[in-house]
Amino acid sequence: MEGIETKAFAHVSLKSPSGLFYFLAKFPEKCIFRFQQADAARTIPEKAMLKTVKVSTNRKTGPIAVTYRSGEHNVFGTCPKTCGLNPAGEHSAGLVDSPYLAAIVDSVPRGGLAWTYSHFALKLLPKPQAGKTVINASCDTEAQAVQAVKAGYPATLAASPDSAEQWPKIIDGVRFARCPAELSESFTCDDCGGDRPLCARGDRDYVIVFVGHGTGAKLVGADESGGCYGAQGFVRMVWNNTKKTGARDDAKTVKAFAESLPMGSKLRHHIVGDVGLAQS
Repeated sequence: MEGIETKAFAHVSLKSPSGLFYFLAKFPEKCIFRFQQADAARTIPEKAMLKTVKVSTNRKTGPIAVTYRSGEHNVFGTCPKTCGLNPAGEHSAGLVDSPYLAAIVDSVPRGGLAWTYSHFALKLLPKPQAGKTVINASCDTEAQAVQAVKAGYPATLAASPDSAEQWPKIIDGVRFARCPAELSESFTCDDCGGDRPLCARGDRDYVIVFVGHGTGAKLVGADESGGCYGAQGFVRMVWNNTKKTGARDDAKTVKAFAESLPMGSKLRHHIVGDVGLAQS
């Protein structure tokens, strides 16, 4: 019709010239098309892989139950792209995997405790609830940690190695204290807080500080992204194995795993990995 502009939008993936011709042939004559090249950096959803361990041999955790979570092709695939410790950047998650997040919140051993950490934004994380998994807000700066505590979230801070002697201290009315397992080679998560590890206390009003360690420690707290302890060593080896052999139905697997643990068990979700919708 004259004088009327009609716009139609179609999003297609064309892998060959013949595919383009077939697409165009379906439209009437005198149509106007605007073509746009696909964003080569756009992330593609993929499966998340989950590894479960009933009795960890990790020195820091001690003999408790743990999990590892990875993308199918990229170990950092479930971690948020905004995490300051994440060297994978744009090849990581931009969204929370809501079904999986709901699953881990409910994945607590009978009569026991469960906790984890997430670098996703506070507004995307649930606040602590009785009888549920405690999700600590993992923070890259002191200001973020203070904000988290004042908003009602348990918080942890990844601190630079040269800050080791600064803790404990109070910042803007909030107390910061180092993880006890960093202060003694013989102390573990299993020993922490008696039967209630500090990171499993959703009602705490202080920040647990983890000082950077490992070969990438110098990047913790720096402007350059990186410094994740899972990027190297034994933890990276297990994480790589998770990517290759982990369970693909992670939400179902994590709930079944928690239910299978002995009464009163402690479960730390995600030695490495996060609650993101996995990206390649």
